[in-house]
Amino acid sequence: MKVSIDIYRNCIEEPIFADTSYEVPDTVKSAVCDDGRVFPAQSAKDGVIVIVTAQKDEELDLTLSDEPVCGFVDIAVNDNASSLDINIAGEKFSSYVYSDEFAKPFLGPIFGKNGVEYTRFDLNATEHPHQRSLIIAVGDVNGYDFWNEPKGDGIEVHEKIENIVSGSAYGSFTAHNIWKTKSGDSILDESRMFTFYNQSEDCRYADIEIVFTASYGDVTFGATKEAGPLGIRMNENLKVMNGGKMINSYGGEGERECWGRPAHWCDYSGFIDGNEYGIAVFDSERNFRYPTNWHIRNYGLFAANNLYFQGSLKIAKGEKLKYRHRVVFHSDGFLETVTDRFVTYADGEKENA
Repeated sequence: MKVSIDIYRNCIEEPIFADTSYEVPDTVKSAVCDDGRVFPAQSAKDGVIVIVTAQKDEELDLTLSDEPVCGFVDIAVNDNASSLDINIAGEKFSSYVYSDEFAKPFLGPIFGKNGVEYTRFDLNATEHPHQRSLIIAVGDVNGYDFWNEPKGDGIEVHEKIENIVSGSAYGSFTAHNIWKTKSGDSILDESRMFTFYNQSEDCRYADIEIVFTASYGDVTFGATKEAGPLGIRMNENLKVMNGGKMINSYGGEGERECWGRPAHWCDYSGFIDGNEYGIAVFDSERNFRYPTNWHIRNYGLFAANNLYFQGSLKIAKGEKLKYRHRVVFHSDGFLETVTDRFVTYADGEKENA
C-alpha cells in the first residue's frame, strides 16, 4: 500500500492526514519513505495519519507497513480515579478527569520535559479555583454560570466516554457531558473529542473538538468575560507576573496588546529552572467568528473567548455549535517554527472542512 504526501512547509513531527482511495487496515503502524526514513502512521477515517518530519517542497512516496515504530499513544481507563490516562512513549502526558468530585471535567496535570507541569494543578487553590488546568466552560448559558466555582449555578455532568483509540501515530477519545443547573435541569449536551499524537516531549499537540447541542430548548451564550469555551490556567511559574510572556499571531506582546484582541493564535510561555516552556493555542478557521479573541491575563489565565468581545450568540433548539482548536505544549525554540506549524494546521483544517 502506497501513499504520497506533498510537503508545503517544514515539518517537525507534524500529523499529516492523507486521503486514500482504499481503506487503510488497522494493522498499519508506520510509513516508510523511499530514502529509508520511517514515520509513525495509523489508519483514520477515509485515510491515514502520518507523523512527518520533512523539509518544505519534498514529495514523499510512502509505503504503509505493520512494522512498529518508536513510541505509542496509549489511552488507558483508570476506573479508580474516574479518569483516562494519556501516555506517550510509555510516559505519562496527562489525564482526563471526569470524577463527580468536581463541578466540571478537566484535562490535567499536563507534563512536559523534565517532569515540568505546563498548567496549574492545585486542587486546593482558593484563587480562581475553577481554573483547573484545561477546562471547557462558559459563564453565562441561559443565565446560568458554568464557569465559576463554587458560586456558579451550573454543573457539567459526565455522561460517558466513547471511541477510545490508541495507536502508533495518535490516540483519541470522545467524552459526552450534560450541562445542568444545580437543581437538575438539563440545559445542553456537549461532547469533546481529544486527539494526541506520537510526538517527542519537545512539542506535543492536543487537538480538541467541542460540540454543543441544544437538545432541550434554545441556548444563549451571554457576552460574558468568564468564558472560553476553551480555558487554560498556566503553571504559576510561567505566568507574566512571574516573568512569563505572551505573544499573538500579529506580533502583539503582553496583556495590553493581546487581551481582547482577535488573533489566529496566541502563545504564553516562561521559564522554569532556566528552561523555556509554553502553551500555544491555534484557532481553526472553521470556527464561528474566526479568528477568536483572547481572554489572556498576566495572572495566568489563557482562554479563547469570542463572546465577551463579539457579543452573545444563540443555538436554536436541535442545532449544534462546534469549536476546534489545536493546543501546543512546547519547550525552547517554538516561536521559530510557529508559522510553519500554524499554516500546516490551517491547511489541514481547510482540506477537511
